[in-house]
Amino acid sequence: MVSNQSQVVISEAEPGEAYTDNTNLSPTDHHQPVPSKRTGTADIVGFGLNQVLILRNGVFQQVIGVLNDFAYNAGGWRVEKHVRLVGDTTGDGTTDLVGFGDAGVLVAQNNGNNTFQPARLVIRDYGYDAGNWRVDLHPRFVADLRKTGRVDVIGFGYAGVLVSKNNGNFTYAPQILGLNDFGHNQGWRTDRHLRFLADVDGNGFLDIVGFGENHVFVATGKGDGTFNPARAVINDLTIGAGGWQIGKHPRLLGDVTGDGKPDIVGFGDAGVYVAINKGDGTFHPPKLVLRDFAYVAGGWRVDKHPRFLADVNGDGKLDIVGFGDAGVYIAISNGDGTFQQPKLVLGDFGYSAGGWRVEKHLRIPVDITGDGSADIVGFGENSVLVSYNDGKGNFSSPVRLADEFAFPNGELDVNPTLSFVTNLF
Repeated sequence: MVSNQSQVVISEAEPGEAYTDNTNLSPTDHHQPVPSKRTGTADIVGFGLNQVLILRNGVFQQVIGVLNDFAYNAGGWRVEKHVRLVGDTTGDGTTDLVGFGDAGVLVAQNNGNNTFQPARLVIRDYGYDAGNWRVDLHPRFVADLRKTGRVDVIGFGYAGVLVSKNNGNFTYAPQILGLNDFGHNQGWRTDRHLRFLADVDGNGFLDIVGFGENHVFVATGKGDGTFNPARAVINDLTIGAGGWQIGKHPRLLGDVTGDGKPDIVGFGDAGVYVAINKGDGTFHPPKLVLRDFAYVAGGWRVDKHPRFLADVNGDGKLDIVGFGDAGVYIAISNGDGTFQQPKLVLGDFGYSAGGWRVEKHLRIPVDITGDGSADIVGFGENSVLVSYNDGKGNFSSPVRLADEFAFPNGELDVNPTLSFVTNLF
């Protein structure tokens, strides 16, 4: 189980996705937000039609409305225009709500008692009108770039990587250009090129990992909100080098060896490829390690079969979790960059097994019991369901958690709303 905040991996968010706070697990795909602290017993946060709802772990039967803002009707928030994330903006150890609206960045502070303060505008930039930022052009994150315990704001804009440092008192320093690269003007496009934040060299500061046209690049963080020049570390796993496409081939970052540093895992045509982290900001060349979970090898499709990295047996090494046609498949990590053959561990949450659909039903491997092993949470047709992990990778039959976050019941619907599974308190 990774407990080091430096292992957080943050990557591009897309409308309609669910997000997990995976500090002690892996990010699952390239649609992940910033965790504020290590996940233990995860809560559910939903940005709904009329308000923000939370479902606290331990009181899973009680859904609470906490903010009449950041919602479709309350505030006019739209997934195609406005990014909404979670992160600790104050350093108090609780997770706040962060929205990139029309006028800029707004924060609703967590009071620590199942309530939030009204949203306040903290930066007049990074917004739809304030700065002309667009969801389909400009990834935006909140992340602790300087090891202060508070998340800064980082955006991949036209000019490059732009950063606003958190002063800790609900103010932010003037925006700076953290790196003249990875931006729209440098040729980076959200439909072709993935961009991640991750501590790849183990010094505790987040770095940038970008899957460009022909190379994977790494720009190491200096710890002051700026980054060293990007260097090519892999000549593969990209659209120009190997034919890797966002709509066909997920690429993830996560520690599959247990050394505390994220590796690269790619789901290609022929199978699963792994590029092991050398520990110095570079990676070994990718190797084909498993002939499954892939576009040709197994018939896996991005629009039908979500694939994740998560520790399902509590050994500190990330395993593969795949939601296939027949249900949930697990491939246990051997700790050397290879995996055991996948096994069907649950005949549910699948395309045929249960009728689960990517465009309607969110499915997430996340620890909600605090034992360090990922359970399965699914936002189904009528209820949010959980399948509990016994800590060894064996899963129970799904049981109901709540109805309000499901499709199409209650406040939450995939298209106009967002859901997070995160540790709020």
